[in-house]
Amino acid sequence: MPLFGDKSPAPSPAPAAAPPPAASPFDRVAASEGRFGGVYPQPGVYPLLYIDVLKMIRSRKGEDVFIAEFDVLESEVPSRLKGTRMSWAVNFRHDASPGNVKAFLAAVMNVPQNEVDGKGSQYACSADNPCHGRLVRLEATQTKTKAGTDFTLCNFRPVPDDIQVKAAELRKQAGFI
Repeated sequence: MPLFGDKSPAPSPAPAAAPPPAASPFDRVAASEGRFGGVYPQPGVYPLLYIDVLKMIRSRKGEDVFIAEFDVLESEVPSRLKGTRMSWAVNFRHDASPGNVKAFLAAVMNVPQNEVDGKGSQYACSADNPCHGRLVRLEATQTKTKAGTDFTLCNFRPVPDDIQVKAAELRKQAGFI
């Protein structure tokens, strides 16, 4: 008989890459991936975000999730001030997700959307981390979903290439590259 009688939830799918059982919980710590994110965009304008890493992960529920992690360099949002570490997560269970990621990558690379393809998107999320250090702008607005829940719509805008180049030069002079 199930632990909660007939009210017990359906069993959760196994994680995609669960660590093997270990004799000690500390061994499991070594085999795990640390928590990241949790601070997401709030409505408002972010004139300058510094991209730290882009990645595609498999969630605990087995869903594909695109993650962009930023350092906020400029913000007009009181709860997300300069220096805040912020993440944007896009769960691919939603039909709009691929288009949202495509628009984001086009803004990051300052190219038309028709130049963003699957291989380039995959490379953007690779261990090479080719978008690290790129700058992007964000305008986030609050809207309602069809279900009536709040949703933060993120519209990313490119930063001109000459500013990208100058920023990279300054990072190099400061010893960050």
